[in-house]
Amino acid sequence: MGKVASKVSGIFIPVTDLLRSTDWYIRMFELVVIEQSEICTGLAFPGEATYINLWKVERPQPVQFDAGGNKIPYYNFESFDIEYSHAALREKGVEVLPIVDHGGVRFFDCLDPDGNRIGIVEEMPSSTAFYAHKQKYRRD
Repeated sequence: MGKVASKVSGIFIPVTDLLRSTDWYIRMFELVVIEQSEICTGLAFPGEATYINLWKVERPQPVQFDAGGNKIPYYNFESFDIEYSHAALREKGVEVLPIVDHGGVRFFDCLDPDGNRIGIVEEMPSSTAFYAHKQKYRRD
């Protein structure tokens, strides 16, 4: 018997300036272009299957939710060295928020040119289940 679904296929990020955002995501995260049109750019991390689709919109759209005072991005990008990721993005001129250590998870948010909040997260060994799961897919 087959599976109904096996993984996340794509993440859709609303952007107001497709060319500016495409360039920004490529420079900041070293993504590759899969497909490009007038309304959407499909990007991916090299060697990964999940698409990051930048979708042209007229005005900024929410990409986070309020969890009782905390703004939580709908998606995270994974890091295996949060200090490096934070410093590298800051050095590239990205607006980065401070690194937070929260019970086995270290993370920070950064903002894209539209102000979309992007979570960057590193699971620590004390986050037993998530850490062990992610280590199975780690490729440095």
